[in-house]
Amino acid sequence: MPSRKSLLVADDSRAMVDALATTFEAAGWDVVTAADGEEVFRRLAEGRPDALLIDVYMPRLNGADVCRVVKSHPQWKKSFLVLMSSRLGDAEQEMYRRIGADQLLKKPFETAAALELVEAALRARPRS
Repeated sequence: MPSRKSLLVADDSRAMVDALATTFEAAGWDVVTAADGEEVFRRLAEGRPDALLIDVYMPRLNGADVCRVVKSHPQWKKSFLVLMSSRLGDAEQEMYRRIGADQLLKKPFETAAALELVEAALRARPRS
């Protein structure tokens, strides 16, 4: 039996975290959550998730900085990382892709769309 996929979702909006966790858990995912960028790294110390959904605008350490660190870290860099933001103009999209975001989600979005995006991307990638 294949192991369950794991997701780390980080957003300072409890409603967003809860909605994403509920959607992914219902689809059979293990979900851990974080309320800010610093907490992301405490969660990552517990294990490497298959995917991360990270809000750009969070307290303490923003999502762009989290992305930079994750994508430069040997243990975490292969995790599929999605940055979420209500501001995704051309300049932001270019910058977020340059720092390593695998995908971008413009808020607001349906949580089912996030699930579809992540699952499709992971099916298309070789498992490591």
